[in-house]
Amino acid sequence: MVSKDPVRVEFLGGLGEIGRNAALISQGGDALLIDFGVMFPKADMPGVDLVLPDFRAISEREIRLAGVVLTHGHEDHIGGLPYLLREAPAPVYGSRLTIELVSARLKEHKLLAESELVVVEDYDTVSVGPFQVEFIPVTHSVPDAMSVAVYTSQGVIFHTGDFKIDSAPVDHRQMGLSRLAVLGRERGIRLLLSDSTNAEEGGYTASESSLFPSLAEIFYSSPGQRIVIACFASHLHRILQITRIAELVGRKVVFMGRSLKRNVSLGVDLGIIPMRVLDESVEVERIGSFDPEEVCVIATGSQGEQAAVLHTLAFQPDRFFKIGEKDMVIFSSDVIPGNESAVNRLINQFARLGVRSIYPPMKTVHASGHAKREELATVLSLASPEFFVPVHGEYRQMSAHAELARKLGVVSGEVLVCQDGDEIVLSGAGAERRPAGYGEYLYVDGVVGDVSRGLLRDRRVLSEDGVVVVAVTVDSAGVLQGAPEMLSIGWVHDEREEELLDEAGTLVTKLFEGLSQPLGQEEIREELKRRVGRFVRERTKRRPMIVSLITEV
Repeated sequence: MVSKDPVRVEFLGGLGEIGRNAALISQGGDALLIDFGVMFPKADMPGVDLVLPDFRAISEREIRLAGVVLTHGHEDHIGGLPYLLREAPAPVYGSRLTIELVSARLKEHKLLAESELVVVEDYDTVSVGPFQVEFIPVTHSVPDAMSVAVYTSQGVIFHTGDFKIDSAPVDHRQMGLSRLAVLGRERGIRLLLSDSTNAEEGGYTASESSLFPSLAEIFYSSPGQRIVIACFASHLHRILQITRIAELVGRKVVFMGRSLKRNVSLGVDLGIIPMRVLDESVEVERIGSFDPEEVCVIATGSQGEQAAVLHTLAFQPDRFFKIGEKDMVIFSSDVIPGNESAVNRLINQFARLGVRSIYPPMKTVHASGHAKREELATVLSLASPEFFVPVHGEYRQMSAHAELARKLGVVSGEVLVCQDGDEIVLSGAGAERRPAGYGEYLYVDGVVGDVSRGLLRDRRVLSEDGVVVVAVTVDSAGVLQGAPEMLSIGWVHDEREEELLDEAGTLVTKLFEGLSQPLGQEEIREELKRRVGRFVRERTKRRPMIVSLITEV
């Protein structure tokens, strides 16, 4: 029987965007989080390091965070934990690989010793505050991914995490569809939250193991060429397949990238990757002792990240080894939305160096980790939930997922499309969608929260139109002393700059000469910004930031 006590599901991030996934489930004064990831800054976020989910939902309210439940080890699901745990310490639950990846992050932030990390196995059920949480295996692009069933006073809330239905997983670990079917048929799922990333794409996502013949064909058909292949450092099954192919064709493997090396070592420790892969790999310093066709480099940087190995190879080709016509670069990943220009810049640079690049959809060198429509339909049908909320995706992807659910007719109640800052309130009366007020971006620039929307807007102005500084000296009566000083940065970049600044200085002098009575400092500051701002807009059609400095003598 459903309790009268309501349960709230608040979406702190991840709905309407790719990244910063976090859902807060609360019952009474207790809550648990499902994931707490980051989003990497967009082009219109100058100076921002990371973007976090809105954890003010916890820090600003009298609520006890009983635990954080993790679905898998990707940064958009675990990357924000160091920032969260500083503000709201709580136990963290996840699979062995996920917890190891979290440990590395917490160690970097000097939080590992004080953190409580709990490893769970497939089909384990643990108590987290008033909730029971069951961990059910799913297949994804990182090993040990989980879905979670949260048993609440309002019934079962099932979160798929990121998934695809891989019929031939590299590690033979199958998705727990039978358990989902049992929950849907016998226990009943009150609310389903399901991955929407590929909801617009029909059919089925290719199995990870299906890449083996395609990648092998490229290796076999590339005599005389050194192969550099880039993929995500967490994609240990992809890395395993590449090393198997390299072994078959007689190529030595070189691992390049700090995170890649760390994750491969972790994969060896957990039995995901054989020890011989590390034992037989060679360091980058030894590349010169092998012919090009004897080497396979596995590197980070498939998204064009400036700090990653692939970017260094492209723009500093002599740092590790000279890359050129005898090299082939394979981008073994899809481009994350927002990274297109960075990846295209890399491919163009490699072309200038005479390097051939292979990337999707040119050849089959990547398989997505997210379910397409037929797989999403399978999960919806097995779950047969009372209520359904699409999660993890841009709004158009979630809308497509919602449309699929309505078409199937397997949701007995409502299909609700939410956004960051929304919440679902489950009660005996049903499910109500309403704004919760906690879905804003929290920007990280050194420390959390020191970048407001206003400051970000100022940074955009500075990056696009520059700044004009007006410095004046006045006496205690507000009378101008001497000539004003004018300075600009990033406003005009030609011979007109000095002439325009002289004109602006004359305008400031006339402003003071035309005053019928002295002005206070704040009035002077505002008048300078208004008049100089109008002048520069009229003369250059630009809107630089106007900064007025007033010194009183």
